[in-house]
Amino acid sequence: VADLTRHESASSPRFLEGTGSLVLDRVNLIAYAAISERTDLQLSNMWARMLGYTLLPFVAVDAHKRAIYHTNVMMCVGSRVAVVCAESIVDGKERDAVLGSLRASGKVVVEISQKQVESFCGNVLELENSYGEQVLAMSSQAYQAFTPEQREIIESCVSYIVHADIRTIERVGGGGVRCAIAELF
Repeated sequence: VADLTRHESASSPRFLEGTGSLVLDRVNLIAYAAISERTDLQLSNMWARMLGYTLLPFVAVDAHKRAIYHTNVMMCVGSRVAVVCAESIVDGKERDAVLGSLRASGKVVVEISQKQVESFCGNVLELENSYGEQVLAMSSQAYQAFTPEQREIIESCVSYIVHADIRTIERVGGGGVRCAIAELF
């Protein structure tokens, strides 16, 4: 267990919040981190060292130029496909590093827009069903916000897409399907 909670109560508190701060490529042991007040760079580095991951940190902003607080708002990494809002990554070198890492690890990259991030297209999660098939779980709002071409690319990389109408959670809670599942499986 990597317990970093002592940093939350330090005189200068730092945070690495749950499964939203880091988006993991579990096959290639790469952790992607959008650095913010809720995703501390030092703690991200510490976590990566403790668990044997390579950290790929970057700064990302939303459409209003506010820091993206959790990486899973703007990206998802599955076994064969990655969804990412590259335009949200401020620095061109960091953007190239993220896209290059995803492609070098064999992912088909589906780039999404800031508008699609607002519709929870980045907050999707690849799961494996009881038959061993890879499925991409998302909200119905996200499903509708992906273009037909993007859905076709995603469907070529997973067995199928599953989506549910969770508009109340999205509106009131501010999170999509990945936040609701929180990788607790």
